[in-house]
Amino acid sequence: MFNIDDLKSYSIAQRYAKNKVIIKEGDAMPYSLYIVLSGTVRVVKNYGEFDQSVVAKLGPGDFFGEMSLFMKKPRTATVITAEESVILEVKQTNVYELIRSNPEMIYSILKTLCARLDEANSRVRSLGSN
Repeated sequence: MFNIDDLKSYSIAQRYAKNKVIIKEGDAMPYSLYIVLSGTVRVVKNYGEFDQSVVAKLGPGDFFGEMSLFMKKPRTATVITAEESVILEVKQTNVYELIRSNPEMIYSILKTLCARLDEANSRVRSLGSN
């Protein structure tokens, strides 16, 4: 999805241990896009509550944090490593600069967002048919 070489000058790579919270639901800052280089992460709603649920598992090449980044709203979920992982963080100003210099990147982002929306719509439809 993303050309890692293009991202290197725009991002910070960080290694996270297993079960480490990367972003927390409700937090507003930083507005960054995160890309999984290695390992896997869980996207969790209501983390630590009795009704918590894993809404997605993401692996190498997947990204998260885009909703807060583009909408400038608090995080809608908590993201936790499922195993030791290396994550790239691209700060908001760098994302915009990266997109300007690599306009084809926006297509990759939009394609992924549409697939996620389609999957969410399918889940909603299946709940309605029960």
